[in-house]
Amino acid sequence: MTQPRQDRLRLLSPDQDHDVDAVVHDLLTGDATGVPADLVDDIAAVRAQCRLGAEQIPGAEGVLLDAFAAWPNTGGPHPLVILPAGLDPKGWKMYGGAIIRLLMRRYAVVAYTERGLPGSDGKLTVAGPEDIADGRKVIDWALANSGLDADPDRIGMLGISYGSGISQLVANEDQRVKAVVALSTWADLGQALYDNRTRHIAAAEALAAISDRPSDELVQVLEDFRENTNIDEVLEWAKPRSPAHVSKKRSVPTFFTSYWHETIFPQNQLLDYFDRYPGPKRLDLAVGDHGAVEIPGILLGVYTRTTEAAYDWLDHHLLGVDNGIDRDGVVHTETMYNFATEAAADLKSWSNSMLRYYLNAPSGGSTDGALTTSPAQTYSQSIQAGTEQVRAASTLVFDGFLERLLMPKRQLLDDVDRGAAAVWTTEPFPEPRRIAGAPEMQVTVTPSDKTVTVFAYLFDHNPFTGKMQIITHAAVTVQNAEAGRPTVVNARLQAADYRIPAGHHLTMIVDTKDHLYGDETIAGTTVTLSNQNGPAYVDLPMSS
Repeated sequence: MTQPRQDRLRLLSPDQDHDVDAVVHDLLTGDATGVPADLVDDIAAVRAQCRLGAEQIPGAEGVLLDAFAAWPNTGGPHPLVILPAGLDPKGWKMYGGAIIRLLMRRYAVVAYTERGLPGSDGKLTVAGPEDIADGRKVIDWALANSGLDADPDRIGMLGISYGSGISQLVANEDQRVKAVVALSTWADLGQALYDNRTRHIAAAEALAAISDRPSDELVQVLEDFRENTNIDEVLEWAKPRSPAHVSKKRSVPTFFTSYWHETIFPQNQLLDYFDRYPGPKRLDLAVGDHGAVEIPGILLGVYTRTTEAAYDWLDHHLLGVDNGIDRDGVVHTETMYNFATEAAADLKSWSNSMLRYYLNAPSGGSTDGALTTSPAQTYSQSIQAGTEQVRAASTLVFDGFLERLLMPKRQLLDDVDRGAAAVWTTEPFPEPRRIAGAPEMQVTVTPSDKTVTVFAYLFDHNPFTGKMQIITHAAVTVQNAEAGRPTVVNARLQAADYRIPAGHHLTMIVDTKDHLYGDETIAGTTVTLSNQNGPAYVDLPMSS
């Protein structure tokens, strides 16, 4: 099999890599060498009560999928959970902890690695129709395997990252799937990768880099995306890979999770879909980035809030267990960075009403403009385009893990070049305030050339240290037919749940470069921000 490159994005740390190998080796052989101590007894119990082993499952067109199957020795027919692999070269092996926990709950389990990923045959299509067909073939295989004694009326799917989107898509096509757990998931792949006419190039490269065997179609899509050509065709390619664009939806009970600083599948596209999803649903939004909460649970069986809720979700919808998972709120949020949790009946009741702050130009010798609740009669300021002044995230995924360790990325406000970025700040808040929802910004953008990409960032600024913590951001690209045209930009920033301490400011910054995105900024040009074609403001979903 082709070995994964060493330079690609990983969901697992080197230590977790070692744990994966040890846990899977113990499951298969009974050799507990190197297994975390708290898993040794659980694995021994599972091995004593279940049958389990590695498999090669034929997918669509006979493509062999690397897999693992396990089931209790007694008590059939067994409810069945299918686990498509996440975005990591370890494939199905990253589910060691989840396999143990599901077996202890008396499920039969089949975990598999999708085509084109290390261990399996075929080419990577990124949740294409072949992947949906493969998922259905895995279910066929499980039901045809008499040893599993799987119950055809009690089948669920659980996936993280790549496997979460495939779980949703398979469930929508296959009437046999009765419940889904979609961890660190997407809903609209096109919007996740191309929002506000701006390419999220780092996320696209991360999706593609998992495999050295991309399909011919994927090769062309990636080439177009990198070169910023045929974007309409790229978005058409993304639609059948997006649960949000499935024309005939099954109302499968689905548990979704995401993160406030999700860098692979930014959360707004998921929230839009969740809000209109017709079936039983639950949403968990946490501090951090892609997989930060779930990976310890699915890898090592650690009891995390979201993984336990995921198992309860399956128990309720597949086993009929009255565990309260359907009555404790539909939306569950974790606040940056104090980890306070809150439950709400829906997204509308969780979100705060909007409070408008207007953008004002610097005055009185200050380098910074003001955010005020009173509109400015006129507002205009210009910045030089082409340099990155803000790094809301240095790397995909990793910064989010640091946030969960109470080490969020900080930046000094004094380090921002006011000639290359516009800065606005509020007065210090005398009392704590809370942002809950998606801020929205409007400003007239006039590039001196035809195109520019502007990046809007909202920070919590501590005036006592001069340091800022990122709350949320958005990227927007302006594409004009001629140079110098004023264009009204409306940008919805990614949703957030953040408590601003008393004495702190809110600071907005707009610049024209971000290394995680493919921009259309032309170095050496200027950009004028104004209220020429309408008020310039930011609406903040804020309460006391």
